[in-house]
Amino acid sequence: MSMQNETHGPSTGSYLVGFILAVFFTLGSFIPVMYGMMASWAISTKVAYLIGMGIIQIIVQIVFFLHLNSGPDAKWNLSALWFAAICVFVIIGGTWWAISHLNYNMMGGSGRVIEPEISRMDDSSVSEKLSNQNISIRQQPEKIRDSEMSMEQTPSMHSPVE
Repeated sequence: MSMQNETHGPSTGSYLVGFILAVFFTLGSFIPVMYGMMASWAISTKVAYLIGMGIIQIIVQIVFFLHLNSGPDAKWNLSALWFAAICVFVIIGGTWWAISHLNYNMMGGSGRVIEPEISRMDDSSVSEKLSNQNISIRQQPEKIRDSEMSMEQTPSMHSPVE
């Protein structure tokens, strides 16, 4: 028997390169956020940068740790990966679509937001409006009682059927 070193899988060097790249891209997205280096950037630029770093990180993980490359079993592995990715995007996209259109499915919802009348007034008119509403609410039960008493006390009112 000969003492040959036969390697059937990826080498330690491949794992080491993958680890170094993973740490590099993780720090490349963590440090700018943690130390406020992105504070002057527009929100869309921040999001694009972080999503780009995340996509690169995913590719590094897939190639160096999951070993989805151009090997003999790559066709089935890539097919399964694409199917899983499509399922994830359908679930996330469908959820986002359903939640963003919930206001159209509400009862009486035309999809528009109605601002309260009070928010458009200045402070003095708000206090007047509230005090008028409080007075009218307090007077309302008295009006109801007065109307009930007047109905009972008026003999001129007769029911149509006797």
